[in-house]
Amino acid sequence: RIINGYDFVAVNERMEESLVVLAMLAQIPLTDVVVFSSKIAGGYDGGNGRSCVKLKKKWTTPKIDEYIRGDYQSANKDDYLLYNAAQRSLDKTIDALGRHRVEENVKLLRSLQQQNDEQCASKVTMPCPEPKDEQEKRDHIRLVKESCYFSDIGCGHACTDEVLADYGEKEWASITTSSYGQG
Repeated sequence: RIINGYDFVAVNERMEESLVVLAMLAQIPLTDVVVFSSKIAGGYDGGNGRSCVKLKKKWTTPKIDEYIRGDYQSANKDDYLLYNAAQRSLDKTIDALGRHRVEENVKLLRSLQQQNDEQCASKVTMPCPEPKDEQEKRDHIRLVKESCYFSDIGCGHACTDEVLADYGEKEWASITTSSYGQG
């Protein structure tokens, strides 16, 4: 019942599919859902006033996996019910939109994302790590304010808009020809 109160729920582990479905339902260009990730393994977190922390690649042990599948899932069964409902809802929506069309748009999104990453990575200033030198730190803060909407949110937006400006019109037709919810 809870999931019926939402117009759209993304599934983090299926973010590309979720973003494509969102674009198709909202009839917006895929370029509007391309993101420049601020939190990847090897990068940093802490752009919202906390000290910078280097992000490590996630890992588990067999004992942790067993705990998650057992006691943890039992203790959080309502969360897992919602998660599974979101998964089913995403699958049903993909089927309604046309699985092949969604898969083709996921490929296009990946291509746009890769082009964005390649062309913008060296042009974006992230909040972390901060330089030690005071003058460099002031310059760094100014560049971060230019690169990000707020803290480490929306970093690279200007570069993304520039890099993907030519693509919006090209792929717009594939998104807007959705027959979902009609007839």
